[in-house]
Amino acid sequence: ESVVSPTGPAPPPSPTALVLDEWGLRRGRELVAESERLRAAGTTEFAAADFFAAAFDPDPVLVGACADARRHAFVRELLITPEYRALHAATRLDDTASAIAAAHFAEQFVALPEPPSGGAAAGGAGREIDVMRAVGRAVAAAAGEVDEMREAAAGLGMGPGLPGSNDPAAVAELFKRVRSDPALRRVCELAGKFRRVARSRQRLKTIHGLDDVVGVEPGGDVARLLPSELVRLADPDLEPDALLRLAEREALCREHHATEPAGRGPVVVCVDESGSMAGAKVHAAKALALALAWVARHQRRWCALVAYSGDTGERLLPLPPGRWDENAVADWVRAFLGGGSNVDVPVRELPRMCRDLGAPPGVTDVVFVTDAVCRLPPDVKNRFLDWRAAARARLVTLVVGGAAPGDLAGVSDEVHAVAALTPDSDAAARVLSL
Repeated sequence: ESVVSPTGPAPPPSPTALVLDEWGLRRGRELVAESERLRAAGTTEFAAADFFAAAFDPDPVLVGACADARRHAFVRELLITPEYRALHAATRLDDTASAIAAAHFAEQFVALPEPPSGGAAAGGAGREIDVMRAVGRAVAAAAGEVDEMREAAAGLGMGPGLPGSNDPAAVAELFKRVRSDPALRRVCELAGKFRRVARSRQRLKTIHGLDDVVGVEPGGDVARLLPSELVRLADPDLEPDALLRLAEREALCREHHATEPAGRGPVVVCVDESGSMAGAKVHAAKALALALAWVARHQRRWCALVAYSGDTGERLLPLPPGRWDENAVADWVRAFLGGGSNVDVPVRELPRMCRDLGAPPGVTDVVFVTDAVCRLPPDVKNRFLDWRAAARARLVTLVVGGAAPGDLAGVSDEVHAVAALTPDSDAAARVLSL
């Protein structure tokens, strides 16, 4: 009597290396249609779907058998590498970042040498090493470009959690523009470094006044530690744990609140665009301006970027706390006036500019970045000082390139002269702590 197997014939191999639904397959078709890089690599829609899903899906699942054993081996190796898991944390459920990663996966997969006769399994350890190397190159290249994309998006106003950041088409278009423009790319790269300094400086600030205790919060300020924490520091057995919690800003501290908090008004950043600022100077100045705009946005403050070049021109860009026009920000960063005169920061024009920009009232932080030695007529100086007092404005001036501040010292609350404006400079740290 013949016995019929209850399992039946084995299913045919899957066209994809990962378990994908119809949306995942459709996304593969769309990527091939949209991406010149994928088409140049000769990537099929199934391969594109696999590489995109490996980056996008929260928990990619490998199929048992794939019609393309070579791709199956590549994706299997990809999913088990620690570097991929670090990259995946930045790409999952992020369409733009996943599309970038998919392009790198596809390019390295295509560059992988064809297996010797006998199929993908032939070649032994040498073949496995080739796959591991290809996967390593793909992940490293993808991680670098994804980081660059995030820096560009954050610098121009579309960072994580900000308005517009969930618009993948806008983010992709913005990143495409940054990649094709070396100057814009350099400014966004520097802005990311300045922004990291800003995060550090803002965390160290005392947010509340000291007039009233309103509760308890984790922190690392010794002056605000609760008595129970101070007792731990005095106990030799508990001291190491207390110091660790203090260093990690997890110690219990008093939370203070000012009785009459000061109003926080606008932030106005004025960048000298005279011809002598061209190149590295203006790139650093605009990167600092973007970082200051980021600080203002996180403080829910109105901000304006001003480019000025003596009497030869000006460009004004208001940035309210909501969604920015990221293309307008990119235009402001990319343009350069290149003129000049005796005064290349808007001392005379700033009151009028603030009116034109519609700056709201409140304690105003103004930052000048210039490389000029300014000579101010007494009447111009006095009018500016009168406006500064009336507007409750605080002016910090950065003089780049070693020049003397000249008469700017007489109208500024602070003046910092630096040979070069870099993220690790004390002057940048001071400005970014506003």
